[in-house]
Amino acid sequence: MSDRDGRITEHRDGQLTANLDGNPLPDPRIGLVDGSHGSNSRDFQVVLDAGANMQLDELVAVRNELPDGTQVTHYGIVTELRSRFEGADLPSDTARVVDRVMPAEHVRLAEVRVLRVVPELFVAPNAGSVAMRAVGADRAIALFEDEMKRGRLPVGLDMGGEPVHADMRFVDGRSGGHFSISGISGVATKTSYALYILYQLLETEGGMALLGGRAEREAVRALVFNTKGEDLLHLDRPNSEFPGRPGARGQWQALGVGDPGPFRSVRLYAPRRPGVSGTVPGVKSRDTGDVHAYGWTPERFIRDELLQFCFTAEDDRSTQVGFIEQQFRIQLLRHLRRLEGGETGAVVILPTVPEDTSFDPDRLAAREPESVRAGAGHVIEDFGDFVDFTEKMANRDDDEALKAWFGRTQSGTRQAYLRRLLRLRKHIGPLIGCGLEPVSSENARLHVVDISTLHDDAQRFVVGSLLDGVWREKQGTGRVPLRFVVLDELNKYAPAKGFSPLRELLVDIAERGRSLGVLLVGAQQAASAVAPALPRNASIKVAGRLDANEADAYRFLSSALRERASRFMPGTMVLSQPIVPEPIPLRFPFPPYATNPDEAVADEEGERERREGIMANLTAMSGPNVEL
Repeated sequence: MSDRDGRITEHRDGQLTANLDGNPLPDPRIGLVDGSHGSNSRDFQVVLDAGANMQLDELVAVRNELPDGTQVTHYGIVTELRSRFEGADLPSDTARVVDRVMPAEHVRLAEVRVLRVVPELFVAPNAGSVAMRAVGADRAIALFEDEMKRGRLPVGLDMGGEPVHADMRFVDGRSGGHFSISGISGVATKTSYALYILYQLLETEGGMALLGGRAEREAVRALVFNTKGEDLLHLDRPNSEFPGRPGARGQWQALGVGDPGPFRSVRLYAPRRPGVSGTVPGVKSRDTGDVHAYGWTPERFIRDELLQFCFTAEDDRSTQVGFIEQQFRIQLLRHLRRLEGGETGAVVILPTVPEDTSFDPDRLAAREPESVRAGAGHVIEDFGDFVDFTEKMANRDDDEALKAWFGRTQSGTRQAYLRRLLRLRKHIGPLIGCGLEPVSSENARLHVVDISTLHDDAQRFVVGSLLDGVWREKQGTGRVPLRFVVLDELNKYAPAKGFSPLRELLVDIAERGRSLGVLLVGAQQAASAVAPALPRNASIKVAGRLDANEADAYRFLSSALRERASRFMPGTMVLSQPIVPEPIPLRFPFPPYATNPDEAVADEEGERERREGIMANLTAMSGPNVEL
């Protein structure tokens, strides 16, 4: 445990006694339940003792004896603190009391919201009962930690530096799942908190133990989408600022992490560099050998039915363009064949197929395509070839072929569909090509996929394609092994209104994902901008600094806490979980892993090899007298 300065404290018999400096902790008594203010089963006030020092969000315990002799303990959290002169009626009386001209008593009050009553009796605390600071065993009971039978995940530190836990049942999908993290961009540290949760799960002994047996925890995977710069492409490197950050190591130790460091099992992905042949990833802050270029071959693009994720804007589905996409996607599957002699994923689209060819997309996608020669049909080796094929089909003077591929749509609708694909040629083109490999879940626990350099349309395509792959992989396998997905800017992919395949996929994950072990750690600036099913189905809701105009969207917070959240500093969050009736404000420690290129500790050996490689190339081109 740690005190407010991050120093480790010691306990005896469930109660805090002293910190490691040997200084005794304050008397746990803080005052008496206010008898002049009516208490009820939901909240009460405490008149603080002269020497008691309380702050917001501290926990309180009040023991009472009911008329029948039953012993009852009320546990609560301090929601507000007040100070006044008892006996002063007018503002001008303040100066008279200070000058001792007028008698008055300085009174400090703590407003307390009831968290729990043990045993569970809905009664009010007795006026005049002694209020104590809830520490040790009392603190654990106040936060329902004794009810977290399936394990406790440290989700942060309270305002006093003590760890706060989440019930693992609501993290791993057994009784609930999904995180919903909200807050202003750049201030609420939403992605940083999501990474902290993954670190606790995947990089600590305690977190891995919570995930189940050895086979279960070794098979757990997390998919993180990097949406800003190349920030998350350095999670496998130490944070250069961590050693000099006061109290950071002590906070991690308080959370049960003795030797915090970078993520150890990481695989990094980025789109291939535009305008360059081959599979060179388009990164600037990492050596290209550290990052894997990702994409899809034409065969995978067609067999996985990824065409639907090219049409994710609302206007794409509000007209018959969406109908054409569905019709075209099925016909692609029916006419698909592999290019003979090619092992790179190139395909041939036959002009005709047998009449008994199925129209069932699932059955068509599952079959292994036959191989044919290039002259048998239209060869597709990249996205540009696919667009050319679509244009050729749209402009055919063959009513039967147009009906088969485009349905009974008008020429204007077909041209609108084609214009959409022509616009996507530049944005999605680098993601579809021969020899490209998709993101694999087999090589590491944490997979970071960079989409920051892509156009919005391409970002939606990548997110939809990868999530659809995860979702299909988990169908019929049960809850384990678990798959965690971290996705920021949820409003871009699952907006509050409209329809698209990606939006419906995310809603499906929110509603059924926990039973299949697909758990979404989603983040957004405002919950009101996201499809309502996503935050509604999240068992654990977290809010950082909120826009004051959006506060009404967060009904799980009290009005006072919503107002406070509009003033939160970076690193301060408030967390709500089903087992605890009131949200708990908390902080999480500074990361020991780099969260942007500037923080990353340089890989000296890799840098030396890179410089030697550059020198060798320059020497080969210009002769031996070249200096770096």
